Amino acid sequence: MLQKIRDNSQSIGAKIFVWFIVVIFGAWGASSIVTSVITTNPTVTVNGEEIDELEVEQSAQRRIQELITSLGPDADLSDIDEDLIRDAAINELIQRELMLQYAEQTGMVVSSRSIDRSIAQTADFQIDGVFNGERAQILLQSMGYTPNSYRAALASEGVMNQISFAYGLSGFITRPEMETLAKLLNQTRDLRYLLISMDGLLGSMDISDEEIAEYYTANENQFMLEEQVSLDYLELDKEAIFDEVTVTEEQIRQRYDEQQVEYQSLIERRASHILLEAFSEEDYAEVMNLAEELKERIDASESFEDLAGEYSNDLGSAEFGGDVGYTSGENFVEEFEQALLALDVDEVSAPVRTEFGVHLIKLTERSESEIESYEDSAESLERDLKTAEVDRIFLERAEELGNLAFESFDLADPADIMGLEIQTTSLFGRRGGVGIATNGDVINSAFTPELLIDGLNSDLIAITPARSVAIRVVDHNQPQLQPLDVVSGEIQILLQFEKIRERAVDLGETIRDSMQNGQNIDTLLETQDLNWNQLNALERSNQLLPPELVQNVFDMPGPEAGDVRVDGFQLSTGEYVVVELQNVNEGSLEDLEQEEQASLQTFLAQQYSNEEFEALILGLQNRADINR
Repeated sequence: MLQKIRDNSQSIGAKIFVWFIVVIFGAWGASSIVTSVITTNPTVTVNGEEIDELEVEQSAQRRIQELITSLGPDADLSDIDEDLIRDAAINELIQRELMLQYAEQTGMVVSSRSIDRSIAQTADFQIDGVFNGERAQILLQSMGYTPNSYRAALASEGVMNQISFAYGLSGFITRPEMETLAKLLNQTRDLRYLLISMDGLLGSMDISDEEIAEYYTANENQFMLEEQVSLDYLELDKEAIFDEVTVTEEQIRQRYDEQQVEYQSLIERRASHILLEAFSEEDYAEVMNLAEELKERIDASESFEDLAGEYSNDLGSAEFGGDVGYTSGENFVEEFEQALLALDVDEVSAPVRTEFGVHLIKLTERSESEIESYEDSAESLERDLKTAEVDRIFLERAEELGNLAFESFDLADPADIMGLEIQTTSLFGRRGGVGIATNGDVINSAFTPELLIDGLNSDLIAITPARSVAIRVVDHNQPQLQPLDVVSGEIQILLQFEKIRERAVDLGETIRDSMQNGQNIDTLLETQDLNWNQLNALERSNQLLPPELVQNVFDMPGPEAGDVRVDGFQLSTGEYVVVELQNVNEGSLEDLEQEEQASLQTFLAQQYSNEEFEALILGLQNRADINR
């Protein structure tokens, strides 16, 4: 209703449409399927219901866009598997259709009142906490919705939320289950361990030339130099243009005068109204009497906002005391605007007749922009004028450079014509380099056949909004194996590490096996200068020890009563650990504070609920007739 007033619509259709304006907006549109008049062949059917190609493509494109956004502007997009994304989109749409069918079979519905309330309370459609029809209509159109399709989308989303909410409440956990889990979570272990490292032997390990050559031959892929390029490039930098631009005082003064005129039109008024609709002269006579009666009640100190909520036919604003937001003189029909101009703040007009009915109008706020003096604003005006001119020149030159690079065999002519210096990058591979070679678009462009094989100049590439480059490949090195004499030192260190890791394992397994066989190892430990580290009440959450060590300790079976259990394992860092597990101390639910117990219970219940919900989806899929 209010939006049609603002649009000054004269049609009969508009008067019919006003009844629906409050229920055509909402927040679910970002994940909805945009309606379209395009007819496509069905891609998938679910129990006879069609999911057409358009829905699949829109869902897939949305997923791709979300992925691109998450990866950032410099991401390499060549590895994106569109077929995999499309399959995921189809699976999502199938699950959605199954849930909708399940909701219909079980009688789940969402009331119109609930949808209305959701729309009116959607923050994206509010200005200063008040529903704004103009903003909402723009968002509605940008999402491609009609009123009916949007209501249907909200209804579908609502019933699916009902299903997930119902399953979210269904999970529960018993006291014995809580106690069993608490025993594991709060369990501690007593142990001692040996950490066996041979790093001190690194420099003393002899590696023969034959071993180095053998490793080199068997692992040539490790020593390949990647494909590399270096680039010539021309750069446009917006910052460099600022020094070329000057602004006269006359231009600044002219812009200040223009702003004064603009400021005069920025007086905004915030209005509330009570609308009594009328569609015939008989209606106008009837509602005019009611409006005069309401005006008398307001003058007698009754609340305008309460009366708006009770009597106004503008449902979108009635819920908020009749508030229809701000206007600078153009948002409402002429009669409305003229009446508003004559009011003081908090004053209520006499009944005002418009094509929509009879209004009582209240001015609730008036704001005027304060006009700065010329002296105070001259500096910012000069900066704005200079920036605008720099932007214009930058765009102009960017277009020229792009055209020249396209038309030229190299960058020499564009450089001469535009007075730019040809710059050169160092060699870099497909993972990038330094300078402009850190930019994903530059990297991807540099390795295209057009630049590598055909020797063409690139299109203009935006490094940032203020910097753009045109590039050309000047050196191209194919992947090649590094000579043995270049990498022999690296191989020697690798083989030394490998040998000391093997020695650590050999010694560790000897100690482990000896202990498991009941042999005394004190002399061996003394010879190897090894000492036990005692740990009592080790917790799973310990952050001081290597995570692998803690994990392996808690994976070990507990010892028999009065005995110990010995085991050994190698860490990813190369050290070998021998563990003597002495005791397992079971945890207890009483070890947890009440808040911790409540959190644990909530977490477990939610886990069970999720499992049940996944089981529902799997069951629906198994029973469904799905053709894809």
